[in-house]
Amino acid sequence: MFRVAVLASGRGSNFQAIVEHERFGVFKGVEVAVLIYNHPEANVARIAEEYAVPSVFIEYRGKKRTVFEEEVLGTLKEYDVDLACLAGWDQIVGARFFETYRWRLMNIHPSLLPSFGRKGLNGRFVHMAALEYGVKVTGATVFYVDISVDRGPIIVQEPVEVREEEIALYSSDLPGDRERAVEMLSERVLVHEHRLYSKAIQLHAEGRIRVLGDKTIVDYDEDWEEEWREREQPFIEHQKRYWARKRHALEEVLRSPC
Repeated sequence: MFRVAVLASGRGSNFQAIVEHERFGVFKGVEVAVLIYNHPEANVARIAEEYAVPSVFIEYRGKKRTVFEEEVLGTLKEYDVDLACLAGWDQIVGARFFETYRWRLMNIHPSLLPSFGRKGLNGRFVHMAALEYGVKVTGATVFYVDISVDRGPIIVQEPVEVREEEIALYSSDLPGDRERAVEMLSERVLVHEHRLYSKAIQLHAEGRIRVLGDKTIVDYDEDWEEEWREREQPFIEHQKRYWARKRHALEEVLRSPC
């Protein structure tokens, strides 16, 4: 079994989506072995408990980065982890971590990198920047981590159209309108993030990703894609139920075929 660790610091929505891909039988030969988190109050720890995923809290405050990362690496070794996935992890990866898990360390970013990938741009600030620039397309990117910030060989990307109504709201003088625009765009990108990360994990687990310098070659075809989508249907139905509870149809949120 291919063993995955998730490293998270906050609410844990991407962690939950990865775990649900395992629980709904979407993954083949992949299991979530452990959650590592670094804030004692992080919601992600509650999610791990709910899904009975082993979790380890590692304090980072008051420690040198090298000491903290040695503790993280020790935990990854203890759980015999094949792939480490950052999901809202608020610590920059140091050289030792990178070298130990070179091309076995992934991250996700809510834009089409390299756009909006500089230091300080994360979470909602990425979507604010996209709306500020008035881009027509944004999206999500899964990539292998290197020692720079939001840089590394890109594995998979998913484009998301920015709606004209979101740009109009963000251009309003009313703070509430601007916040609503950011929320709308963030929600739609997150739907795709929750699918894309697990797809990248499965591709890696099957040995379908080859790194060439600062780029990747990903070896999969339409048959693989079709099979993946069929297996992912239970998770997509789960997403639909979630949005129905919020009184929104998922198809309307995405305005594209599911």
